[in-house]
Amino acid sequence: MHKAYIKLKPNDLHQRLLKERIHPAEMQRIKDEVAETKEAQRVDKITRTQRKAEWDKVLKPLRYELNNAKVGRAYDLDDEARVEAFDAYILVLETLLSRFAQPLASLDATPIQIAIEKQLPNNGEHWTDWVPDKIKTRIALAFEAIPHKTRAKRKVPFQRLTTPEQNAKARDKLLARTRKEIETLERKQEMNSTEVGQATLERMREALKIIARLTDTEHIPATWSGVL
Repeated sequence: MHKAYIKLKPNDLHQRLLKERIHPAEMQRIKDEVAETKEAQRVDKITRTQRKAEWDKVLKPLRYELNNAKVGRAYDLDDEARVEAFDAYILVLETLLSRFAQPLASLDATPIQIAIEKQLPNNGEHWTDWVPDKIKTRIALAFEAIPHKTRAKRKVPFQRLTTPEQNAKARDKLLARTRKEIETLERKQEMNSTEVGQATLERMREALKIIARLTDTEHIPATWSGVL
């Protein structure tokens, strides 16, 4: 099929085929093929956009933490132990970021799909889920070994944090979804109350309270059960 056909609108394509004096049967075949190709491209574009959004949920907090770590490292360059701890942490973050480069470029899968294959905790929902525990422990011990200074805030690596913008959007979405689920379950309980249903309602209401107490940089899980 001529690539130029794909760029044409249906009416323009029809006029183009008429000028080329193509047989009506062949003309219809070309129109159908062009329509199928355009639909496939449309679906592919939507899929890639959705996958890019899923990767952003993992990558933006990672880049946010990497930037914070670099700022923290520069705070006191005379403290060798502190600089070494930050250098080790930054290396882990940069290495992880580089590992994400290929799947981000191809967009063949979402991070959750890859995480499930790798059997990562929490389905890889947060970038910290992609770091082995032994590495987390080694880096954490390096920061704990730094002599504490009065009024100085000790760095805690691998916290499940996110950007304020992502936090606000995810919080609003989770609150709305949870409240809707509560309303649905309450209606079901009114018609046929069960102990399981009541227990679930109590857990969901508790989740709402916890969500309200989260700071503006804490990672917001995808579901209310993840909050608990």
